[in-house]
Amino acid sequence: MSPPIVISVVVLSYDRVHLLERALTSGLRQQAPAGGGFEFIVVDNHPDRLAEGLVARLAAQSAVPLTYLSDPRRNISVVRNKGIAAAKGTYVAFFDDDEAPDDLWLCELHACLERTGADVAFGPKLPLFEAGKAPDWDPEAWLYTLDFRMAADAPIQMFGRLRRKGTGLGSGNAAFRVATCFDIAEPFSVAFGDANGEDTHLLFRLALAGRKFVWCPTAIVREFIETERTNPDYMVTRMKRGSQHYAASRINTSDTPKITQLKVAALGLAQFSVHAGLFLLSGEFLGRRRYDHRIGMAKGLGKLTYRAPIGFIQEKAA
Repeated sequence: MSPPIVISVVVLSYDRVHLLERALTSGLRQQAPAGGGFEFIVVDNHPDRLAEGLVARLAAQSAVPLTYLSDPRRNISVVRNKGIAAAKGTYVAFFDDDEAPDDLWLCELHACLERTGADVAFGPKLPLFEAGKAPDWDPEAWLYTLDFRMAADAPIQMFGRLRRKGTGLGSGNAAFRVATCFDIAEPFSVAFGDANGEDTHLLFRLALAGRKFVWCPTAIVREFIETERTNPDYMVTRMKRGSQHYAASRINTSDTPKITQLKVAALGLAQFSVHAGLFLLSGEFLGRRRYDHRIGMAKGLGKLTYRAPIGFIQEKAA
């Protein structure tokens, strides 16, 4: 008999089927966590069901249960919620279709949650560049890296300042306890699912409900960065969108939204003003090899324009 499934992995496929095979091949060779097995669920969000053939081929070759689901509604919350509803595990983990986990990724996330009793565990996301190296304007690849460099099992304060550089928390490379995190019909808000802000909204809601977040440094995924995503203009747009998501989520989950709105606006204005001044004083405007203050201005502007339509950044499709 097959061991009981203790953790389910949900992978969303939007348009990037050309990267999905790498993600699933790495995922399906995971070592089973202690005490049970695992399953993979792929949810296809393309109306033409682009991933169906690939998933069918891999499922026929895999000893790990691999399920294909689809929903043509272009809303990432819809497909996340569909994957959660189909999951059999005590925990649900996510990684994206452009990411590939290391072989012990799932074991490490599961062990961390079991050991700590936490509600959510997060691991590092490290970049793997198509071009073979980080872009010249971000030589340490900080803006493509999620690594808090904290001790194993260290608690994460959602509203604290954990680091000055790097990307923020999301559902990519995270595992959630179903009973405490997905205890409502639509854990990911559909209202926040049309522009990739759904995970920020969920994490704010869980943090305000007192859920425990922990860091798992040994649960590593590696994100494949296509060359077009190393364009600094792409990153400026991405940082603005992320800041819009932050502002909208913070205000929406607040008990005092009007006050929070004022605080967020004040923060955005200060951030934009300081970086605009430094952009001029530092001479950053004279070249194309430094983007620190351009990105800082974009973050400030995002907080000030969170009501504007956000939308997805158009990227290469399959």
